[in-house]
Amino acid sequence: MDEMQAIAEMLEEPPTRQAEDEGRRRLRREMENPSGAGGAGAPSRRWLKTGLGLAAAGAAAAVVISVVGSGAPPAGGGVAGGGTQGQVDLGREAVLVAAENAAKQEIGDYWFSDDVGGQSYVVQAGTGSYVMVGAHMESFRWAGAEPGSATGSAWRMIPARPQTPQDAAAWKKAGSPKKIRVWSGDKWLTLKTGEKMAWEVDHLDPSGGGEWYGRMTTEDLQNLPADPEKLTERFLTDEALQWRALGVPSPEKLKEHEKKHGPLPEREYDSYSKLSAVGGLIGNSPVPPKVRAALIRAATVLPGVEAIGEVVDPLGRKGVALASASRTIKITGEPGTPPGRQGTYKARKELVFDKETGEVLASQYVLTKPGGPYKDREPGFVIDYTATRDTGWTDTKPKPPAGLPF
Repeated sequence: MDEMQAIAEMLEEPPTRQAEDEGRRRLRREMENPSGAGGAGAPSRRWLKTGLGLAAAGAAAAVVISVVGSGAPPAGGGVAGGGTQGQVDLGREAVLVAAENAAKQEIGDYWFSDDVGGQSYVVQAGTGSYVMVGAHMESFRWAGAEPGSATGSAWRMIPARPQTPQDAAAWKKAGSPKKIRVWSGDKWLTLKTGEKMAWEVDHLDPSGGGEWYGRMTTEDLQNLPADPEKLTERFLTDEALQWRALGVPSPEKLKEHEKKHGPLPEREYDSYSKLSAVGGLIGNSPVPPKVRAALIRAATVLPGVEAIGEVVDPLGRKGVALASASRTIKITGEPGTPPGRQGTYKARKELVFDKETGEVLASQYVLTKPGGPYKDREPGFVIDYTATRDTGWTDTKPKPPAGLPF
């Protein structure tokens, strides 16, 4: 409670202009190589990071890191785990502080994002059930700030691993199998532990660059309004989500699209879709800090979205989170799903923000009502996730990291 109160009070003391200017000067002055090598006073160039890499490095030292969601959502809404109305307000304030603390960045020559994703599979063994995180992939994307400065991406598979220390113990009790057969959506899949794969380049376009989420240019991003209401109107209304889903890059192009294809069909988007749009915009493009802050503020007042306080993301980092309303998922036997995995459960989208920078640490799909394949799991169980290991601007062409995130 004291910590949350302190975070709330921080909102009343925004950074001074002097502090902002000093931050910019420090970023320029302290550039160094990605590995951080070199002694004091050595010439250096630094990736303009937002602090995500340091937290991920600490998480990588652990053999097994628990994937922790928000816990059981309280009846009637509010902070996960219950609490007073005052705590609910403080949970929202904590998210707003993340917006207020958005890192001060300058544009470099290249922007990059290093993301890790995984799916949780419940394994039924004779010695007891356990959860393995599989379909584990790390993707690395980069793009130049200007057209013709190139874009590229690469990926690698990450070995399957137990989700928590308790799952690790159950996996060992089952004999520490190297290959584990699980049902994945509509087919059987074999998870492999301990098998490491090298990075594979799957895209390199020397003519690319300068284009981001929704086909916006770098200049378009810099010119976005730092106003929550205007950003909601442009990105988070039902109509805006509809024309973006159809690939229309901007409101200005909407009339041209409707002349060719007719008016857009009406469709309502729930809080899950709108919170996903916020995560996509912040996580998939280098939006300026003020715009990022305004988007977070806009997200806090979306119908169906609630602040749920502090959450630990899949890479072991603490952040503050917003959650959508739950969706009901019914799994039938139509695609051949085994009877034991059929049934109904509820889950929600959670966006976890770095308290210091306002960057999205992770987007995760979290169980709120057990059932179906997750009937023996507790609310708060992370079904799948995408976590941003590192992101930011750099003046040198980005390269994927050598070390694994876990």
